[in-house]
Amino acid sequence: MSKLNSLVRSESLAQQGYKAIRRAIRDGKIPRGQFFSESTLAESLGVSRTPVREALLNLYRDGVVEIVPKRGYRLIDLDEAAISEIRLLRVALEQIVVDRLCKTATPDDIKELRTILKGAGDSREDMYTIDETFHIRMAEMANLHQIRQELMSVRGKMYLIASGARLTSLRDENVAREHSELVDALEQHDPKKARRLISSHVERSIDSFVEARAELLERNWLDPLS
Repeated sequence: MSKLNSLVRSESLAQQGYKAIRRAIRDGKIPRGQFFSESTLAESLGVSRTPVREALLNLYRDGVVEIVPKRGYRLIDLDEAAISEIRLLRVALEQIVVDRLCKTATPDDIKELRTILKGAGDSREDMYTIDETFHIRMAEMANLHQIRQELMSVRGKMYLIASGARLTSLRDENVAREHSELVDALEQHDPKKARRLISSHVERSIDSFVEARAELLERNWLDPLS
């Protein structure tokens, strides 16, 4: 397994492991259909098995990995019905968040969201980080902490959809524009517009993941050694 990203020591080891494993799934560093162990991941992360075990248990609760007795861990295989449910769930959760923020967002909140979106976005890693930080921070600002946790779970499942696939420029320009328009709607305290924008944004994002998944599966079918 490829060496995973180095860990940021300001967080707990379990939190670091959780984020690193999610990135590894997103980037296709953990192969689909193959079993892996705590010790394998611990060695790759350069930490002990205890925080890795905790991180994997959190991913199990998220519905991202499954535990098979005497075999180890394996990524969940999402079928079309599961992907459809993920789409519905994420749209619903994000609508609740923006609806609340249209009522509660302060000028400082709006300023912070715009600052997040201005973060360095020169690489794919940057853009993934900005996108997740933006959406999760909105839930925190809305004081919807249970929904924040559910969004982390749903986003983890989204990473499963197109694990290792190439998303066309991450829809970089479109994503940046859609984020900016959403913040404008929050600043205007316009819940109808905000719900419409977030729904469209999430739908397009999931569509891009599903398209990337289809291209990946087709490429692997044509070239099983790739």
